[in-house]
Amino acid sequence: MRTRSHRGQLDAIAEMELRLGPSPYLPPSFDSSEHARAAWFRHREQLMEQRGRPGRRPVAWWAFEAPIGYPGYNRERSTLYGAGLLAEGEREELLRYWREQFDRAHDPNFFHCGGPGKILHGAAARREHYRWADIPPALVEAWSAEHPDAA
Repeated sequence: MRTRSHRGQLDAIAEMELRLGPSPYLPPSFDSSEHARAAWFRHREQLMEQRGRPGRRPVAWWAFEAPIGYPGYNRERSTLYGAGLLAEGEREELLRYWREQFDRAHDPNFFHCGGPGKILHGAAARREHYRWADIPPALVEAWSAEHPDAA
């Protein structure tokens, strides 16, 4: 492994590589995936505590521990939810967020911007907003029964 750590601590570049993946602009911090794996397990607890937002995992977790494949950033939270891989507090926080986003989409003045010149209203706006918020389809289905305008 390249000397990027001091006294067993990761330097910022090596930590970033474990959290976000290798930089296309910098040389790799680790000589091999075995070295990266060893660094991950040595610093796992610290990196998991610092993950920031519920339903997100460092790239190294997906590479070295995940029992399922990485679905990509936009579907990470719903995938972890569906696989039962969220901690209880994380799950509760995401459920609150998703419910807030679901309810927000039912405001009579709600619209969703799908890109330049693409303003959606009604059912189409709600569907795109659910996708954007990464609300699990099972929750959308369950909560839609409460709203006559849900689609």
